[in-house]
Amino acid sequence: MITSIGRPLDRNYASNRMVLRLMPLAGVVAGVVALVRGWSLLHIVGGVVAGALSAFGGWALARELAPDHNAAAFASMALAFTTFTVAEPLSFLVLFTTMFLVRIVNRTAGPAARVGDSLVVSGLAIAVVYVTKSPLFGVVAALAFALDAVLRSAIRRQWLFSVACLVVAATWFAHYGFGPAVSPGMGVRMIGFLVVVALAFAVAISLTRTVESRADVGGDRLSVSRVRAGMLIALLVALLAFLLGRPGFALTAAVWASLAGVAGTALLTPLWRPRRTT
Repeated sequence: MITSIGRPLDRNYASNRMVLRLMPLAGVVAGVVALVRGWSLLHIVGGVVAGALSAFGGWALARELAPDHNAAAFASMALAFTTFTVAEPLSFLVLFTTMFLVRIVNRTAGPAARVGDSLVVSGLAIAVVYVTKSPLFGVVAALAFALDAVLRSAIRRQWLFSVACLVVAATWFAHYGFGPAVSPGMGVRMIGFLVVVALAFAVAISLTRTVESRADVGGDRLSVSRVRAGMLIALLVALLAFLLGRPGFALTAAVWASLAGVAGTALLTPLWRPRRTT
């Protein structure tokens, strides 16, 4: 294998087969919505692709954030699909780079990231710094690599990639500051909604005390500390929206959708469980 962090969709699992069926359906629905809205042919095609990728990306990220809960992944898939109207190529770069950073930290695939994996993901993170015109994503990426270098079964070479991301972020900040000088802000209602989602997800992190899922390769039980650290990385990426304004939210909308699906499932699931009788 050329990568240690790849997770192909195994058709032996019913949930994976369901995802493979829902992705094209999401694309078709997105295309119909675009057609009804009077979009041009090119934008309709883009809508089909965006709908399918938003749905899949939301599901895939949630699987990293809540590996024990399939329901959270499908809730996130549905919520992420609704973001396709604001999706653009750069937002998918942010979404999937976030997923890879989380995967490096929580090691759901099993083995630690190889040097090539770290090179590719750090390169993606640096690309996000460039497209967002802000050093903030570079700082989050640096933290992700640092966590992989200090948590259980640490890989010390990840410090090199952590420092590299931090140097790029610091260099960008020295030349351009935190981001665009002027960017349209989000409305009060939107800010309030995102604050609620962020707080709910923070509670979901605190509620993650045990993890039953096992790594794809090797079958070892996932580390709780690593899963929670991966959740923290995703939350920090989402919080960039508050600093980058409306453009930042457009870039992180699908990430927010995954957080909302995971948080909602974590908080509501205990209410659905039947109480034990004595």
